[in-house]
Amino acid sequence: MNPPGNRSQGPDWKGLSAQAGDVLGPEFWQDIASIIPLTGPRIDMYETPQELVVVAEVPGLSSPEQIQLSFREQSLHMRGNLARPYQVTDQQMRLSERFFGVFERAIRLPGRALTEQMRAHYQNGLLIVRIPLSPPDGEKVIPIQFT
Repeated sequence: MNPPGNRSQGPDWKGLSAQAGDVLGPEFWQDIASIIPLTGPRIDMYETPQELVVVAEVPGLSSPEQIQLSFREQSLHMRGNLARPYQVTDQQMRLSERFFGVFERAIRLPGRALTEQMRAHYQNGLLIVRIPLSPPDGEKVIPIQFT
């Protein structure tokens, strides 16, 4: 139970991951990854006082036509196709931790996101989307003009 005044952060997945690795052995997560593969690129999202930043691993893109970003229903939608850069069959793969193939991801954005001012750029295999945030309390300062 959380102490009063603290908001719940959900399960401690990192702690659980470390405990499972300790108990079940170092290959546990590698084995799990082989039966429950990723269904899209890995994504980080973090917030600063001024903006929300979404970072997606999408290696190997060479043109904007290979990925599409859109916004609807308070979510950032990402679609694309990551081609495997080497020609092998699934049977030839001995370890497969990276995602390749067609994907679609929806990332829910907070209500403070100023989505009309979103901007994105792609560099070194990372798609970085920056979304400005309104002030946390919703307060908007109204300038007063003196005459």
